[in-house]
Amino acid sequence: MAIVTGAGSSGPGTGTGKATSILFAREGASVVLVDRDRSRVEETLNAIQEEGGIATACQADVTQATDCREIAELAMQRYGRLDILFNNVGILGPSSLADMSEEEWDHVLDVNLKGMMLTSKYVIPKMIASGGGSMINVSSIAGLRAGSTGGSLSYSVSKGGVIALTTNLAIEYGRDNVRVNCIAPGHIYTPMVAQTMSDERRDLRRRATRC
Repeated sequence: MAIVTGAGSSGPGTGTGKATSILFAREGASVVLVDRDRSRVEETLNAIQEEGGIATACQADVTQATDCREIAELAMQRYGRLDILFNNVGILGPSSLADMSEEEWDHVLDVNLKGMMLTSKYVIPKMIASGGGSMINVSSIAGLRAGSTGGSLSYSVSKGGVIALTTNLAIEYGRDNVRVNCIAPGHIYTPMVAQTMSDERRDLRRRATRC
């Protein structure tokens, strides 16, 4: 049984959360699909059900502790156990420090980092009660290398924080049979990226990826 946060694509096409949700279902997992946007998460639900997979849509805001608690409880009530958490929610922010307000900084850090902390906080005890499991936190190449997202400072800092969160949780909960790992995707053309991507920059990213 898997929970995927950010399971709805943020525009036309297929984002990381949607693609991962569909693949989990194809491999036989029951999936709780979490997204703040009801219509987006229901698109993913319909795609899974059309292939005969098992899933449940859950509209929730991962920056809210109450919502994160309800996500974990829904998974246990619906499926009786909790094996996988795919922490995927993420948004972009302003490109530079000079252009950024305090509110914009807080919003990106809340969604990208605090959201993962809160989801983990309420999922891990359920995972331990199920005998253990696996958490996968989605960081980014931007958390490792400056300039990889066109200079989005708050996004890069939040994704670096995801890496630190992962290593600390891995140490804290490894003895409870909970594996905590992090992936740092590179230049993937997702609906979120497409909203801010010119043809010229997309070509630059394509050529950089081939190097």
